[in-house]
Amino acid sequence: MSDHSHTFTPPSPERLTHDLDRVSKISLAIGVIALISSAVGGYCDRVQALHSYLFAFMYFYTIMAGAFFWTILHHAVDANWSVIVRRQFENVANLMGVMAVGFIPLFIFREDIWKWTQPSELAHSVLLQEKHGYLNMPFFIVRLIFYFGFFTGAAYFYRKLSTAQDSDGSIVHSWRLRWWSPLSIIGFGLAITFSALDWLMALDYHWYSTMWGVYIFAGSAQSSMATCILIVFLLRKAGYLKPLSGEHAHIMGKLLFAFTVFWAYIAFSQYMLIWYANIPEETVFFIKRNNGSWTYLSVFLVAGHFIFPFIYLLTQAVKKSWASLSVIAVWILFMHGVDHFWIIAPVVRPDGFSMRWTDFTSFIGLAGILVYVFIRILGSAGLFPARDPRLNDCIKLTN
Repeated sequence: MSDHSHTFTPPSPERLTHDLDRVSKISLAIGVIALISSAVGGYCDRVQALHSYLFAFMYFYTIMAGAFFWTILHHAVDANWSVIVRRQFENVANLMGVMAVGFIPLFIFREDIWKWTQPSELAHSVLLQEKHGYLNMPFFIVRLIFYFGFFTGAAYFYRKLSTAQDSDGSIVHSWRLRWWSPLSIIGFGLAITFSALDWLMALDYHWYSTMWGVYIFAGSAQSSMATCILIVFLLRKAGYLKPLSGEHAHIMGKLLFAFTVFWAYIAFSQYMLIWYANIPEETVFFIKRNNGSWTYLSVFLVAGHFIFPFIYLLTQAVKKSWASLSVIAVWILFMHGVDHFWIIAPVVRPDGFSMRWTDFTSFIGLAGILVYVFIRILGSAGLFPARDPRLNDCIKLTN
């Protein structure tokens, strides 16, 4: 780790807050109106509206969890290249506190989402009785506290030390963050895996897959990288992150490409193993999604989530261009939404593909609130770790 300091002066965060003030207020207004609309939709059809909200919640939750993963991975491997973009991963990860509050409606109306939480279900289901050691409310609450406590607390800790270094320039902060990163990776693995089991797999407690946690992680890492690419591209275009070069884009593009392939590998492996074993408790998930009009969405998911991004990201020229990379980042974020819709919607719409207006209002509502909070976080500190000892190496990056 280098111990020299840089000479680049970062832009003022106050200027950024001023420039984005109107955007943040509009986002907040749109978010509140959309969430109120979703609540109204809940009076018309509470089950459908709650599953729409779960879809939106899981979309953003996985992106924030992925952002935290990239933050701790940076410190675990003592990376130089990512110093100038790391703050944006930290900022996105710090939105997890908003998601903790956002989970409250899901917890209150849990019996309309997760059938296993209904007291009557336990008495009539032998399978649920067998799984009751895990699927019980006291343990479920303990796990919720762990998920949000870990993600919220750890994300705050990493950003606090990172921004503290902006003030005093002490290398001790870098060493502390690196020391804690292996333990944080373990905590992350547990939190992302078991929250995926609790909130998605348990939508149908009859079904199980030993690869489910890895599948959700793959999409989380890919979508969070796409999110950060889009954020830094917009900041750079606005003149805030001038030191970013095509070399940084190249590395982020390669990581995006790697997790595009990894997602496809896990998705195919899960499907192949379940198809080959042909066990009813496992095949029920794919049977539901490969019948009727859901089949078309399954085919689209394969083509849009893997084949198109894979071909698009093959060339070095695309990965070195921020503009080209931002285009595929938007597409991947769209397909991340398709993926979670494909996971959740067939549970309450078994007759075939269909959409409800609450799918849109829930998504827009959460997005509006999160954009508002993100802009506030964005303007509360420098856009990058200005006194990180590895910053000079990052700016001079070649690969």
